[in-house]
Amino acid sequence: MPPLGGNHIIGIRDTSARKDGRARPRCANVSATVQRMIPRPAWLHALFFCLMLLPASAQRKESAGIAPPPPVALTVKIRREGKTEIPLKIHGRANEVLKFLIRTPPIHGKVSEPRKTEREAAVVVYEPPADLAIGTDKFLFSVQSSAGVSAPVEVGITIVDQPPLLEIPDAIEFGTVRAGTPVTRFLEITNRGGGLATGEVIVEAPWKIDGPIGYRLKTGELAIYKLIFTPTTGGTFEKVARFTSDPTHSTTLRGLAESAVAASPNPIVLRQEGSDPVRTGTVELTNQTDEPRTLQLKADARLQVPPQVSLPARAKVEVPIQSAPGDVQALETELRIEGQDLALSVPVKAAVVGPIVRASPRAIVFENVAQGKVAAVQFELENVGGSTAEVTWSIAAPFRTAQNSTLLVAGEKRSFPLEIESKSAGRFRAWLQCKVGAQAFDVPVEAHVGAGAQASRRTATSQPSDSTIPGDPEAPAATPESPDAQNLPPAAPADWLEDAIRPVGVGVSEVTSTTATVKWPLALSTDPKFRVEARELYLAPGGDLAARWMPIGDQKIVQADGFHAATLRGLRPGMPWTVRVVPISAQGEPGERLFAVRFSTPAKPTLQPRTFLLPTLAVALLGLVGWRLAIWLRQHRSF
Repeated sequence: MPPLGGNHIIGIRDTSARKDGRARPRCANVSATVQRMIPRPAWLHALFFCLMLLPASAQRKESAGIAPPPPVALTVKIRREGKTEIPLKIHGRANEVLKFLIRTPPIHGKVSEPRKTEREAAVVVYEPPADLAIGTDKFLFSVQSSAGVSAPVEVGITIVDQPPLLEIPDAIEFGTVRAGTPVTRFLEITNRGGGLATGEVIVEAPWKIDGPIGYRLKTGELAIYKLIFTPTTGGTFEKVARFTSDPTHSTTLRGLAESAVAASPNPIVLRQEGSDPVRTGTVELTNQTDEPRTLQLKADARLQVPPQVSLPARAKVEVPIQSAPGDVQALETELRIEGQDLALSVPVKAAVVGPIVRASPRAIVFENVAQGKVAAVQFELENVGGSTAEVTWSIAAPFRTAQNSTLLVAGEKRSFPLEIESKSAGRFRAWLQCKVGAQAFDVPVEAHVGAGAQASRRTATSQPSDSTIPGDPEAPAATPESPDAQNLPPAAPADWLEDAIRPVGVGVSEVTSTTATVKWPLALSTDPKFRVEARELYLAPGGDLAARWMPIGDQKIVQADGFHAATLRGLRPGMPWTVRVVPISAQGEPGERLFAVRFSTPAKPTLQPRTFLLPTLAVALLGLVGWRLAIWLRQHRSF
């Protein structure tokens, strides 16, 4: 058996039987064995040494498995204005009082020392930088416990700017001022929001800003602008001041200006009186100052005004205004009134001149008219108005006219024949009665019919001073008619007549008393434009029958379903019409007519039914008599 010593522990197995009869191990008494082998003092020392090592070993094992609690990394958003508290925390719980340490301070802003709020939490106060260009920042912090100091973590900071909010006045009143006199008010704007408000203040005349118009306002900053109101004319003014950084808000600017000279009415409306195409009106100028004034009046070529007007102090003067002669179209211009520290503009308006027809000569005289023969003269009608005129006329026998109506566009002048045929000699007088809408005028007509006089075809002369109306210089001189001359009309030229055979597809439809539609195929012509003309017969200055083709004023030509369709409007009811269609080339040159057609417009229906009272009564009376006679005969036959 080897010697026992060192750290060896010997165990002895007891193999004596147990009470149940089985063998059981049995250990010898260790203490007794140790006591026999080791002296008592050495054993006590070894036991004490082991007991001293056990707590230190347990403490070293416990320290090797414990670390400081980990802090929580943060990402926070804060507003730039003011200071903000940021909480600092750890993951889990530490069951002890912790200390929070700022390891790396913020790059731009400022942060306070951590202040404990709980055993395991703290808070710091962060102050953002003043530089508005900086939008982010950060700092690092750690946690210290009994186990030591943790690794640092980051707190990321996003700096949020509050939107700028301009505080502006709703309105600025400038009161009543004299035109030409500047008045000053002040406009104050403040940024009640956050961030940076940058922009410009925009105003319109008669307001302006004295000085810079831009602004750059931080939170709470104020800008003041000097507004000057300088109206050059009288009247009520209202505009707005706009701010480019805040387009949804504006400041209303109001002011009332009294002109040194007031003009009334405003605007000026010129009116036409009677048959004069010149439109006239007046403007009343009032001097509202205690000093006399001399004013210059200016206008364009369409107005005629005096160049200068003198106004006594506190006085009124009426100034005549009229349109330029020959100007009959709608008018919309202005009258400018200028003087010392005064510039006033007054609108001037006038409607288009209506139809105004004048006859020439003012008196028609037939000379040397042979008894029983026909003599003819010409008279002229001119539309000096600004719109189309429908003229009608009539005259008593023995005078007569070939036609009794016509249409004259604005500025048009045309000649018409007037004839006389009298079977008796003598002096005859009548009136050529003309009517244009509500306008009516008469032209005196006189004829001297002699038994042996020659028939005259000279043009009529005006009485007493108008010159004769020029006739056709190439027409042959008038000669006496032969007693046996046949008074038969000559054959009409082919150009006056409609086509004997219409082209295929040409027709007239939808004819009413004032309208008609002329249709022809697209294949009939390749020209881009067309003109529809109506034939009009008249007597030439030499007394011969002539015809001319006049464009129908109100016409509309469209393409549809392979056809051109010209809708003619403004036709006179109850009249025959011969119309032709003329193609117009791309260069604007008219070509040969495509075709000519003839149709008649029906007369306008009357609203009053035609009654024939006497014939109706006569037939009724005869019927009654016959009925009574039949009854009488039947009664007498029975007898």
